[in-house]
Amino acid sequence: MKSTAKIILLAFIAGLAGAFVFQQFLSPNQMKEVIKEAPATFKQVSYASEAPNEARASRAFEAPADFRTAADKSIRSVVYIKNLQRNRRSMSFYDYVYGRENAGSEVAIGSGSGVIYSKDGYIITNHHVIKGADEIEVLHEKRTYRATLVGADPKLDIAVLKIEAKDLPAVELGRSSDVRIGDWVLAVGNPFNLTSTVTAGIVSAMGSETAGLRENFPLELYIQTDAAINPGNSGGALVNTNGELVGINSAIISKTGSYAGYGFAIPSDIVVKVVEDLKKYNYVQKAYTGVDVAEINEELAIRENLSDLKGVFVQSIRRESAADRAGLEAGDVILSLNGRHINSKSTFDELLTYMSPGDKVLIAYKRNKRVTETYVTLENVLGNTDILDSQSGLNEEDIYFSDFLGAEMRKLTLKELERYGLKYGVKVTKINKDKGFMRKLTDLNEGDIIVAINQRWAGDPTAVANYLERYSGRIQLDILDAKGKQNTLRYRFQ
Repeated sequence: MKSTAKIILLAFIAGLAGAFVFQQFLSPNQMKEVIKEAPATFKQVSYASEAPNEARASRAFEAPADFRTAADKSIRSVVYIKNLQRNRRSMSFYDYVYGRENAGSEVAIGSGSGVIYSKDGYIITNHHVIKGADEIEVLHEKRTYRATLVGADPKLDIAVLKIEAKDLPAVELGRSSDVRIGDWVLAVGNPFNLTSTVTAGIVSAMGSETAGLRENFPLELYIQTDAAINPGNSGGALVNTNGELVGINSAIISKTGSYAGYGFAIPSDIVVKVVEDLKKYNYVQKAYTGVDVAEINEELAIRENLSDLKGVFVQSIRRESAADRAGLEAGDVILSLNGRHINSKSTFDELLTYMSPGDKVLIAYKRNKRVTETYVTLENVLGNTDILDSQSGLNEEDIYFSDFLGAEMRKLTLKELERYGLKYGVKVTKINKDKGFMRKLTDLNEGDIIVAINQRWAGDPTAVANYLERYSGRIQLDILDAKGKQNTLRYRFQ
């Protein structure tokens, strides 16, 4: 019995020894060697002497950019803006009972951010931040300033304010034309009068139109970023890693009203043009060619028998406009402006945004597969090169051309309304003498003002055109001619 137990014990010990020898010496490929190290510390190192794979592995832990420098340079240039609106209502019974004499003065406060443009007190923000304000306040570094509105461009969503202050920390301007998709940017805002807040992201798209954006905001051109732009950050700064302003934060696309990965900023090159115009003229001097262009896609290329998708397609040309005088025609394909290649409508619009009426641009266009160049002298919205102001200017939407009528009509400017003592009026600016219904109204001439139709005030050119296009029967037009003489024209439309 004892000998049997000894044999079993020796066999067990021999088995253990054999297993140990096998694991240590005979099967090394199945052993995984694990080296325990101290936790890595993150610091900048030089990879000049490292093997390529080691360098790539180490660089994955680097910070993408030095955000602290950019934040330090820009954070003091961002302000908090209050929009105060007084809603006056009638006195109620309880107002009389309790003696509230000022019960009709209620203050609603909206807010947003702004950027200090110059050290003498010019502030940039969004138009929608200060829209409808009776008073505007700017808060900066524990000080409150009363701001005046210098001017605004609702279509580009830019407004310029002025406060009485000196030696303010103005933002350093960068060039949005140097920004590329993939660049790191910071969105700096001052929501709800919190000290400035900073979020980081990359530029994810540039210079195109988004239907979802245009439903709520008037932007056509933008820098898209995934840096968080939450409510209250509107009007704040989008800066590059050098702390230079490359955009004004304007909008987000979100179903909830909170940040969802799609933020939009107005490019700084456009902002500077608009701000300088508003400072000098209180009105943005916008330049027009007189052409209506469309993006070239595969469907349009097939329909118009185009050889490729380059450029933008000229759909129509305003009669006697700058482009018309330069020889452009509907059906042409515009390839470049001043040597800058154009492959989208947004690029075409953006390049014009930087220019002013009176500027000459070299346009290269293709017609019947032949490329030609021509110089176009840009015009203002009224079709000349005059400097306009808020009293003499109009928006593009205030002008309407009707193919059926063969005529162009526009609203009267504030200066014209004051000059003629009118509250309403639509001016007939162009009549096609070769085709169109309007040429048959022989007593109606270019320059005449339609004051009323069938004794109803005329103030909207689109509505007037639609009415004339659809009406049949007796019609009465009350007009003022170019000399200011009143006249009544009577026709029967069949």
